[in-house]
Amino acid sequence: MKIAVLASGGVDSSVALRLLKDQGHKLTAFYIKIWMEDKYSFLGKCPWEEDLSYLEKVCKQAKVPLEIVPLQKEYWARVVAGAIKEVKAGRTPNPDILCNQFIKFGVFYDYIGKGFDRVATGHYAQVEEHHPGPRQARPTPPQGGGGSKVYYLKRSPDKIKDQTYFLARLNQEQLARAIFPIGQYAKEEVRKLARKYKLPNKDRKDSQGICFLGKIKYRDFLAAHLGKKPGEIINIKTGKKMGEHDGFWY
Repeated sequence: MKIAVLASGGVDSSVALRLLKDQGHKLTAFYIKIWMEDKYSFLGKCPWEEDLSYLEKVCKQAKVPLEIVPLQKEYWARVVAGAIKEVKAGRTPNPDILCNQFIKFGVFYDYIGKGFDRVATGHYAQVEEHHPGPRQARPTPPQGGGGSKVYYLKRSPDKIKDQTYFLARLNQEQLARAIFPIGQYAKEEVRKLARKYKLPNKDRKDSQGICFLGKIKYRDFLAAHLGKKPGEIINIKTGKKMGEHDGFWY
């Protein structure tokens, strides 16, 4: 198959790429660039250049072509703007869910068109394909799905690293094109595979925090967009003032 591999420069997506390479698929790696340096450089530096450097080495080692996809405007319109709105309303958003739904398996699908059979990522999840019989109950496919097949998300055997929650909004059409090569492995097994392949990033630590912030502090990002709205912290039982805050979104 001809597969588009979404890779970040991390161990998981790099191992996914190598597993597919071993299976004989025709691969092209894609790095989605989402950080807007000019607009948010005052907040600090996002490590995308470091990520890309690792990915370039991985692709060179595997002899897989690499393309950079600039989706900054789409990402900030579909993901970040919505996340900021939710925070301001007192709710806790999950940008990763929105990114998977609208960017990785949305806008990116439109970007590559029909040039690839599947899109692969380094998520800890699995997709199962079912062919329900005429009398079997089947879920109503979300918009974009249909046909005789039904696709289900299946959890990773690694309960700690499982990422099905972040993929839960994918519809049938999106799941039909998705491949998660490391979905059957536990994290430690993926690390062993990275060492087996002698990947340039085999010892790189897993990324933590919100993907589009990188090393930038979440508080600084909120301050840049929402500012401060000082108030008192009150003990609801005693009514006594316990301190002050810069805004409930902090």
